[in-house]
Amino acid sequence: MDVKNSGIRKALPVLTFTFFVFALILVWCFFTLNHSNFFHQLNVRHFKYTSELSEQISAPAELFSDAHPVKLDDIRQTILNIREQPLDCLSMIGNTERFIMKIIGTESVIDICTRDVQSANSSLAALADYEAGNVSQQTLQDQIVKSLRDFRTNSSDFEIPVEKTVNFVANITLSIIILSSIVVLLFAAFISRAVSSGLTSREEAMKALAESEKRNKQMAHTDALTGLPNRNLLEHTVDKAINMSERSNLPFAVMFIDLDHFKDINDSLGHALGDTLLITMAQRISDAIRATDVVVRFGGDEFVAVTDCFESIETIDFIAHRILDTISKSVQLGNNDYYITASIGVACYPQNGANSSLLLKHADTAMYQAKEAGKNQYQAFDKLSAIKQNRKLKLVSQLHHAIANNEFSLVYQPIVRLEDGVTVGSEALLRWTNPDNEAIGPDEFIPIAEHSGQIIDIGNWVLQQACEQCKAWHDAGATHHAMAINVSSHQLKDQHFAQRLADILASLSLPAECIHIEVTENIAIMEEQACVASLYRLSELGVQLLLDDFGTGYSCLSYLKNLPFDVLKIDKSFMPANNTIASTIIAMGHELDMEVVAEGIETDMCYAMLQKLNCQYGQGYLFQKPVPASEFDIYKQYKCSVPELA
Repeated sequence: MDVKNSGIRKALPVLTFTFFVFALILVWCFFTLNHSNFFHQLNVRHFKYTSELSEQISAPAELFSDAHPVKLDDIRQTILNIREQPLDCLSMIGNTERFIMKIIGTESVIDICTRDVQSANSSLAALADYEAGNVSQQTLQDQIVKSLRDFRTNSSDFEIPVEKTVNFVANITLSIIILSSIVVLLFAAFISRAVSSGLTSREEAMKALAESEKRNKQMAHTDALTGLPNRNLLEHTVDKAINMSERSNLPFAVMFIDLDHFKDINDSLGHALGDTLLITMAQRISDAIRATDVVVRFGGDEFVAVTDCFESIETIDFIAHRILDTISKSVQLGNNDYYITASIGVACYPQNGANSSLLLKHADTAMYQAKEAGKNQYQAFDKLSAIKQNRKLKLVSQLHHAIANNEFSLVYQPIVRLEDGVTVGSEALLRWTNPDNEAIGPDEFIPIAEHSGQIIDIGNWVLQQACEQCKAWHDAGATHHAMAINVSSHQLKDQHFAQRLADILASLSLPAECIHIEVTENIAIMEEQACVASLYRLSELGVQLLLDDFGTGYSCLSYLKNLPFDVLKIDKSFMPANNTIASTIIAMGHELDMEVVAEGIETDMCYAMLQKLNCQYGQGYLFQKPVPASEFDIYKQYKCSVPELA
């Protein structure tokens, strides 16, 4: 299009110049035709004056008689008028005319005009001589009659070459006009076509631009994967619902929908099948809501449904359960059927928020409450859950700076050999005091760190600090002191975890068997490939693996056989150890040739019972609460008052 526009811009001045030249040609042709026609006019006047002279001398006897005196002045004037025509003719013939006459063979015009002038001059001379008395009246009459005859002959001879000359000039002029007209018309047609083409291209470009803008606008508000409206349109959708609610004086709801465990399916099956799952779920949610409701893909595995106004709250319950039911149906991915659930948070206008931002925020908060309540359900927003969620967000923000600000610390609880009360090791426990000088318990901040992805950095810090402390105690003489360190599943999923621990041990020259890695039973029963691989790498490294909180989960013997655990830790919920579960776990450990550590020992009776059951190790408040390294006695031997058991 730019090339065409450039051509048009260049052609327009040429077209203007062409029209200007054409106008000049027309003017020239007009004057040329008029000039050539003047020859005819001269000949007409020549005939007129010749006839007039003929009348003046038609009766010479009377004209020159005494009764009729000669009107010499009239005759002279007529002859002068006759002579004027050829003189004008000769003055009009320039070089161009001479050239044209030579080409077409009409040069006789010049001779005729010359003869006319000569005849006129002869008659005028005779008149002058007669008036002077030099010639007779008869001589004058003879000369004038002869000149009249010559004038008539010349007029007749003048017509043919003049006609030929005028026709030639007319034909040439008309040919020039026609040719130049054709050139101008062709050039105008070319320019017209170019302009038309340019305008057409411009219209097509404008149309394409409009369509492109329309597509871009549509793409800006449409999710490319599911075809649903995207989050760019969400605020507008909620604001529109608010306006409708204000007019109808009826509430509406915002539902925040999050697919449960979608990340696990996406990671295990791949993004392609994950996208297929999202497309299916988007269609199911769209089918589950009413025709007047709107569903938006918020991002990832999150969707937002904005309902139309409703009169009864049961409507929301109905819609939410339809969404949960349709999502929970099996989905075929590849050659297998998979099941997935969703958690839904509901915020209603106007009681849960006066604008779109608050409604979305509160619906999101309610969704997290639904997840914490067990997933596959919906929860309505309430202020208590909002307070919890805000606190969680605040802790997430503070955790980002906790390591840099030295807010973390480790405390240690002794692990005692129950046979003689000797301290054989310790468990490193993480503590956090946030910038508000608030002591945050691990039960609260560890799940937050796992969810936010910060557990890796925190776990690496704990690993480094605990190993360094173990090395310090070894250097102090407690060469057999073991350090138990709790590890998250997120750390085990890190393929570099075992190598990172090996590098720490090598840098400290610390024996691997002095490090005990504690893994909860819930992690073990998942048996994720990455976690299992890390456990075997740690076992090959020589690290002792402890199965923590045993008995609180499924307590399945299969993973005890298949996974390289060395020690069982009985959960403190089974203490005091005067119940069947504790004794069964201890017996199971012995049968599997595994050592057993009992947590939560707080009474002498519990201590005595565990000794009787041959439990090798224990820890609890009976010995010592978790304390900083500076208060920990690595050589202490506990002397407990063991009652005699019946």
